[in-house]
Amino acid sequence: MRTRLAWGRTMLTLSVTAVLAARFAVRHGAPGAVFAAVAIAGWGVAGLWALGRVRQLSGSSRPVSGATPRMLLIAALIAPAYAILGLLMLFLL
Repeated sequence: MRTRLAWGRTMLTLSVTAVLAARFAVRHGAPGAVFAAVAIAGWGVAGLWALGRVRQLSGSSRPVSGATPRMLLIAALIAPAYAILGLLMLFLL
C-alpha cells in the first residue's frame, strides 16, 4: 500500500510539472514548447512505468521482477532532468 501511495505522489508531482511546462509553452511560444514536450514525454514514460510497477506489486500482472540496470538508470535520470528543466525555464526564458 505504501508503494502505491509513493507512486501516486510521484505522478502527482510530475503531472503538476508537466502542466506548468505546458503553461510556460503557451506564454513563451516555440522555445517553451520544447520544454513542455520534454516534460510531457517524461511524465508519460514515468506514468507507464509506475502503472506497470503498481500492477506487478498488486499481483494482477506477472510476478514482481527486480529492478534492472536500465530501469534504475531511467529512474535516476528523471528527477535531475526535471530539476534542470525547471532551472532552464526559470533562468533562460
